[in-house]
Amino acid sequence: MNRRTVLLYGRSLLLSGVAASLEQCPDLRAMRAATWSEASRLLAEQPPDVLIFDLTSGCEDHLLSLLVANPTLLMIGLDAECNRAVSVSGQDTRSLTMSQIQEMIGVANQAVPEEVPCLDHG
Repeated sequence: MNRRTVLLYGRSLLLSGVAASLEQCPDLRAMRAATWSEASRLLAEQPPDVLIFDLTSGCEDHLLSLLVANPTLLMIGLDAECNRAVSVSGQDTRSLTMSQIQEMIGVANQAVPEEVPCLDHG
């Protein structure tokens, strides 16, 4: 099976936690970018299969052009304040676990010791 590449863009604590979990998956290669400049460089040099970003990061201006240039790129926006994850296809979920994020990316559930909601504020 090919390793899927995930680019995590943003500086939030939520993204850091997601990145730490995804880095434990042997079938994934996780890259991080704190700035849009860094993300743009990685998108051009090492195109990922998935882009995970913080919906509150202010990158909305870039998303449409990114989608047009990379129509097969799966983009997942996370918003801890509203307790949701949104993919560019418009799928929305209210309680998201690390296993569900891995499933959206397309890898088997790996290195997740238990089903702990990462976005469930109760």
